[in-house]
Order: sequence, then structure tokens, then C-alpha cells
Amino acid sequence: MDYIFCTNRTKAKIILDLISLNLIQIIICVIVFVLMTSCAPYEHPSQWERSMTKFPKIEGFINAGFFSMKDAIYSQHCDSHGNQIWYKWDDDGRFWKQVKYNTLGCFDGEYGTGPDST
Repeated sequence: MDYIFCTNRTKAKIILDLISLNLIQIIICVIVFVLMTSCAPYEHPSQWERSMTKFPKIEGFINAGFFSMKDAIYSQHCDSHGNQIWYKWDDDGRFWKQVKYNTLGCFDGEYGTGPDST
């Protein structure tokens, strides 16, 4: 019954051996492909992506913008009274730190200064 399409038993055995050999080669190729892709180098996220995932919520303040200055990322926040807080992303420690607080910094341009100014 196994040899319906081939009358010669030795030819049928050779054909079955070749089919099983091809199947083994396919399985090995799939395993090698999976191992190669799972061991691929990891793409590290950019400084912007790292900083946005760890951004804290500051109660009473809204985010007024993100800025990139001198290879650093800053975030400006304003409250309802016009006070301004600046945060700077520390890429080494991977956290946001407060660098400046300006009273009425968001309300009046005279009081509003940048994060690094004194």
C-alpha cells in the first residue's frame, strides 16, 4: 500500500529517504534562523526615548514643553499661578532632576529665564 506510485521498492525507499532528509534540513534551517534572530544585537533607545519613559507627573503643574539644549534634554512646567519649574534629564543616572524654579516665570517674560541661567 505504501508503494502505490512506485513499483520498485528500492526506488521508493530512496525517495522516502530523500524526503526525510529534506525535512530534516528544513527543520535545521528554521532552528538556525530562530537562534540567529533571537541573538541579534539590541537597538538601544535614544536619549529622548529613555527620558520620556521615565517622566514624572508633577501635581499642580502642566508640561509647557521639552527642549534640547547643549546635548541635554530639558522639560519646562508651569502651574496655574505662572510659576515655572525646569527639569533636566540625567542620562547617566537615568532620572529627571529639578534644576530651576522661577516665580512667575511662565506668567511674565521678565521673570522667565532658561534652565541654565542665573
